[in-house]
Amino acid sequence: MATDNTKGGIIGGEHLGKLLGGKGKVVLLRYQVGSASTMEREEGFLQAIARNSGLMLTVSNRHAGATAGEAKTSAMNIVDKLREANGIFCPNESSTFGMLLALRQSNLAGKVRFVGFDTSPPLIEALQKGEIDALVAQDPMRMGYEGVKTLVAHIQGKPTQKVLDTGVRLITRENMKTPEIKKLLSTQQ
Repeated sequence: MATDNTKGGIIGGEHLGKLLGGKGKVVLLRYQVGSASTMEREEGFLQAIARNSGLMLTVSNRHAGATAGEAKTSAMNIVDKLREANGIFCPNESSTFGMLLALRQSNLAGKVRFVGFDTSPPLIEALQKGEIDALVAQDPMRMGYEGVKTLVAHIQGKPTQKVLDTGVRLITRENMKTPEIKKLLSTQQ
């Protein structure tokens, strides 16, 4: 059971491109070297951005580190690039939250388009307030359900799928009140 992380990055990149009308300067704050899932998300994001000739990637080689505090520091170290940016993407919860803190400190929150990955109560609140434009979210309930279902089938000697994509969803202020997204968010609070 797994999220198609590349697809999640593509969804985030396509949405950011749409928010920017297909043109502008974009910043990617990576998570950390060696994290396979976030590297796949970053690669998907880069693929989506590369398809749009009007988008210019101005930062793609900065890593946030493992914690939100490290991510905030890393983001503050590129604050001049953030001031020039039209859009930002972060590939996981801690990098998204750290970037949010840096944007708030720099008085940029809500002034630059921002797509993050994963959810937490502070990120959902920032989405509601307009400081984050969208969050790409995994479906942990489905991941758990499919994992248990697959384990039971395996124990019973039944055939199982080697790979099962448990899905990702784009959450925006516009769709966060829909039943599907409300249900997804209730599993992540």
